[in-house]
Amino acid sequence: MNKLIQDFILLATEHGECTLNGDFKNGNKAHDKMMKIIELIKKKDDHVKKEFYDLMYHEDDSVKMWTATTLLKSFEQRALGVLNNVAKNNKTIHSLTASTTIDCWKKGLLTNIVDWSTL
Repeated sequence: MNKLIQDFILLATEHGECTLNGDFKNGNKAHDKMMKIIELIKKKDDHVKKEFYDLMYHEDDSVKMWTATTLLKSFEQRALGVLNNVAKNNKTIHSLTASTTIDCWKKGLLTNIVDWSTL
C-alpha cells in the first residue's frame, strides 16, 4: 500500500477519534494534514488513486466518509451510497456528519470538490 494512502488512513482515523472525543484542536490538525495528503494523492498515478477509491469500503467509518466526500463529484452514486450507509448504520456523531454531507451535496453547497476524472 502506498505511504500516502497509509498516512491518509491514519489521519482520517485520528480525525474520527477526535470528533468522537470532542478534541477539536487535534482534529483540526489531522484535518489540515489530511487535506494536504489528498492534494498529493490527486497528483499520483492511477494505481494510487485506485487505492484511495477503495478506501470508501474501509472498515473505519471516518475513513469511508472522508474518502466518499472527496470523491463525490467523480463517483457520485457510489459515494452517496457509502455516506447513506454510514448515516443509517453508525450510532455516533458520524451518522449526523454523513447525513449533513449528503444534504449539503444535494443542495449544491460543497463547491470545492474536484472531479478526479479530469486530473
